[in-house]
Amino acid sequence: MSIGSLTGKFKKLQENGAFNILLHPKVIKNRLLYDKELAARPTVMTAQPPGLGIEMTNRCNLACVQCLRSLGLKPYKLGDMDFENYKKILAQFPYAMNIVLNGFGEPMMHRQFFEIVAYTRKTHPWAKIGIYTNGMLIDEEKARASMTCGLTEINISIDAAHPDTYRRVRRGGKLDVLHDNIRRLIKIKRQMGAKFPKIGLNFVMVNENEGELVPFVEQAAEFGVDFINCITFAAYDWGFKNKRTPESYLTELDAARKRMEELGVVCHSFPEVSTRWTDPNRAFSCNFYWGENFQVNYNGDITLGCCTPFKETYSYGNLLETPFGEIWNGEKYRRNRELSRQNISPEAACTSCDEFCKNFFVKPAESNFISINELAVQRSKQPVVK
Repeated sequence: MSIGSLTGKFKKLQENGAFNILLHPKVIKNRLLYDKELAARPTVMTAQPPGLGIEMTNRCNLACVQCLRSLGLKPYKLGDMDFENYKKILAQFPYAMNIVLNGFGEPMMHRQFFEIVAYTRKTHPWAKIGIYTNGMLIDEEKARASMTCGLTEINISIDAAHPDTYRRVRRGGKLDVLHDNIRRLIKIKRQMGAKFPKIGLNFVMVNENEGELVPFVEQAAEFGVDFINCITFAAYDWGFKNKRTPESYLTELDAARKRMEELGVVCHSFPEVSTRWTDPNRAFSCNFYWGENFQVNYNGDITLGCCTPFKETYSYGNLLETPFGEIWNGEKYRRNRELSRQNISPEAACTSCDEFCKNFFVKPAESNFISINELAVQRSKQPVVK
């Protein structure tokens, strides 16, 4: 291991206040083995995923324009994770290092949210525990509770710099109210002298907010948040059609990166300033079959890991019915890993995602993009690959 790598790991531990992980050698051992296996991509895994996403609820208080629900797709049954079920699921991941309490809903709508965070901190004292929230529900009471429950990180999704844009993108919310919530959250954190949670703001690039990434960076600097994230919008055949040109996309990213450097704004996640990911000749490849972005729905199902819970609902198995070890190296996971190793998309949803990215900047008339429903019909006529 190089000095640079060691320095990076030290900074990460320092940033997340996670030095006590050094008291848990089995957690470290699992992570090192996982990294080794992820690089090798075996069909059968020994290590557990070090990252874990558990959906507290799939209910939400907004109707964002980029969400599946806002594009005419009816969700599966709405519901919340039962606390006792959560305990049963979490117990199956004793080596989890990064736990995100999110799925397709607003986590703070769960009535036992703060109790669940506190319980997670008690059972996994070394872990980074975070959420993604629209921030509209963070009143003073929730802001204070956020400082003491055990959260490491709060990511607040904004996706706009101007009120009119925010109303169009995050329907049902008000930007002035959200800004007040953010200011109050930061103020309370300073008053309480809390080191955690770190507070970050998110910006997802969609058609409606073109040109607002730089103003968003400037607002983040003004608020004094700990970090920001910028995310490329890549849907999975939800009906979204990109209208931005490659020139617009790259120019805005480059300008935002320069502005961050000027203002000293820390960015945890920023897209590559290129369009390599849209290369039509790029071979299919995805790490989700090896547990990257490992995701559990509120009812205990392990999903593909990406945003595909509606038309293409997929489950590797249910953790409330089958132990994780049996699912992790079960028939579905082994099949998907083997096909992916051959650069073959194992599922219709995966093919849809891959083709969507490759055709992201292509005009609809020129696109070879095939919908998820068309793919499902095609797959049903093909022999099953084992």
